[in-house]
Amino acid sequence: MSARPQHTQILIKDLDFKAKYNLSHTQTDLMAYIANVPYWADKVMGYYVLATNKVLSDLPYLHQKTFEASLKVLKDLGLVECTIVKVTHWRGSPYIRGIRLTEKGNEYNKNLMLPNQEKRINEYKDEMEELKETIAKLRVELEEKEIKKVEKIKEESPKEDKINEFIQKNIKSFGKTSQPICNFVPTYQKETTFYINSYGKLSTIAPNGESKQMSNPQMVYEFWQWLYLNQARVGDKIDFTKTPTFEQLEARFINRSIKIGEETLQISSFVKEGEQVKIKVKEKEGNERFLLNVKTKEEMVFEMGYCQKVLLEILIG
Repeated sequence: MSARPQHTQILIKDLDFKAKYNLSHTQTDLMAYIANVPYWADKVMGYYVLATNKVLSDLPYLHQKTFEASLKVLKDLGLVECTIVKVTHWRGSPYIRGIRLTEKGNEYNKNLMLPNQEKRINEYKDEMEELKETIAKLRVELEEKEIKKVEKIKEESPKEDKINEFIQKNIKSFGKTSQPICNFVPTYQKETTFYINSYGKLSTIAPNGESKQMSNPQMVYEFWQWLYLNQARVGDKIDFTKTPTFEQLEARFINRSIKIGEETLQISSFVKEGEQVKIKVKEKEGNERFLLNVKTKEEMVFEMGYCQKVLLEILIG
């Protein structure tokens, strides 16, 4: 016998089934009742225990003769099977009718059945497999990101090592000589001088002559990072009263930002014109041009000392 389909737990007349087997309304009611027996009856040896008085109690419009006659029709049509089973845990007579649907009987109410649990379980399994695949993909992506992160750290480590080596080298060098490391550092007043004090710590001398040890680790590190990227400034304490050389202009101003009117520009290079110099700047859009005279729109040419003076006035930061 094939596996029994799942049925609804209420009595529903399957009119197609009724017509197929030419059942009366009473026979159809009994068929609907028997289809629901598995939901509440005891099962013994593959049959569901069904006492006559229980049927008559649940279906009060049936008489015993009508019940027996209707049951016989269902058996003769091969829709149900009956036998006598022994129920040892009941009081009184242990022998009572057992009933079950046949393969044909299992078709009753099939079109109105609830969603098949096995089918839903399989759907859940498929969903779980898809979820596992998604988790596996996410895990691979995460691992790849972590690998790239580690690789990036490895790539940056040599740079960090070089910066730390650079810091220690200059602390040792300038700590011995007590000479200024530099001045004219971005975000500080241009006359502020940096040096290493007797404790081997980075310190500043403000324009008013006040000395102060730098205590903010982030600011200290940012200074060393800037100096590492601008190593031409190491030991270069600018005397703003003296005319700079072409090389000093390059070391002091290239990549610095200036503001002319509402326009912000970046100094990209200097070009010699005999003993004078032109300033090439980069616009916000990335285009490069020489600094122009506002009135004549001609390329401006500066003497070295005047060039530095002009740039100090329009420098940002």
